Amino acid sequence: MSTAVTTAAAGPGAAPGPVGIRIWTVPIAAASAAADFDEAYAVLDAAERERFARLRRTGDRMRYLAVHHVFRLLLGEALGAAPAEVAFRRYCARCGDEGHGKPVPHLPGGPTLSASLSHSAAYALIALSDTADVPVGVDVERVRPGMDWSRIPCVEGGRTTHGFEQWTRAEALVKAAGTGLSRTPPRYTGQVFGGWRAARVPGSGHEWYVRSVRSPEGYAASVAAGVAGARVGVREWRP
Repeated sequence: MSTAVTTAAAGPGAAPGPVGIRIWTVPIAAASAAADFDEAYAVLDAAERERFARLRRTGDRMRYLAVHHVFRLLLGEALGAAPAEVAFRRYCARCGDEGHGKPVPHLPGGPTLSASLSHSAAYALIALSDTADVPVGVDVERVRPGMDWSRIPCVEGGRTTHGFEQWTRAEALVKAAGTGLSRTPPRYTGQVFGGWRAARVPGSGHEWYVRSVRSPEGYAASVAAGVAGARVGVREWRP
């Protein structure tokens, strides 16, 4: 498994040739069994450990630890470094502040990656773009019957599964753009490129593209990117 890495700063725009996005479906039970507590905890940085400590439920802490351990394993392999060496800087697309916003994985003084992580119930989804020039966002949600969408501005219409598909598309778009979800949802422009739909995201001056991706049964998932027509490969992560 390898991922091409560039040293360009992450930002939307065209990239030469077809961009590839690799997505891993991560069964959290398998991720939990892949490493003991000390091994997984050792690769986290101070911010991740603080977030881990704030989680009140033991199950939530263990899921967080397992997912972020796998995330760092994949990032480290892509960057050619040990998982603990991967650092994150943040960038807010709305205000330009680097102190908060979307986390961008990189090696200190070295290359940058475009990556995204989402988890829901028993699964996580991890996406890596093969170039730092093309931001990526991913979202997965367990489909829950009886969900009331009436107060969710990014979802229109009725069917349960369709509602979760719309929700994951909106979440993936704002993750890729680095803006966060607001009361004004992303707006589709009507342009379609293969399976990709073009959209405008509030707080971002760029056009973004989103599509559904294969997900485990009972889940909905989507990926968004800064270019249309990216090649998407989905595989199950195995220890």
